[in-house]
Amino acid sequence: MKEKALMAVAGVIVMFAIAVGLWFLSAESAWKKAAKQYDKACATFAKEERLIAQRNKWNEAYEAEKAAMPMFADGQATDTTWLRKVEELARTNNVLITQSSYGKEVEAGDVLELPIEVRNLEASLESLVKFMHALENTEQGMFDIKELYIQPNKSKKGYLKGSMSITCAYMRGE
Repeated sequence: MKEKALMAVAGVIVMFAIAVGLWFLSAESAWKKAAKQYDKACATFAKEERLIAQRNKWNEAYEAEKAAMPMFADGQATDTTWLRKVEELARTNNVLITQSSYGKEVEAGDVLELPIEVRNLEASLESLVKFMHALENTEQGMFDIKELYIQPNKSKKGYLKGSMSITCAYMRGE
């Protein structure tokens, strides 16, 4: 009977030792995970702290861009203005646009955006690159190319055909 009791006590002690060992191993894994999360949170905090310290710089850059943004009167239609400017830039860069349309005006904070869908364009690679560069760097407005789909034109060797989505940014004022 004593031997059975000793074996039972020894079994309980071994099981307790195994449970404690497993607990320590899982706790070590949890500590490592928590340490990684803490390091990540510290890095995020430092990054946000640097950005907050540069607040004046970013506000000044925002105000400079805002001042350069085209202004339109409240209620004034902008679609024909932007379509005309896109077509003018395309014509000067030898890009043929045969079908384009505009979407609804979208409000993005202080700025308004007008999407223009160019469904059918044809150009050489060089002309297309010059057109896209002109769109991005013109002082006639603020344009952004959101999507561009191009493929070789099978009927004209050396030419590309495709479509693109352009966003025009502007503001409304008195």
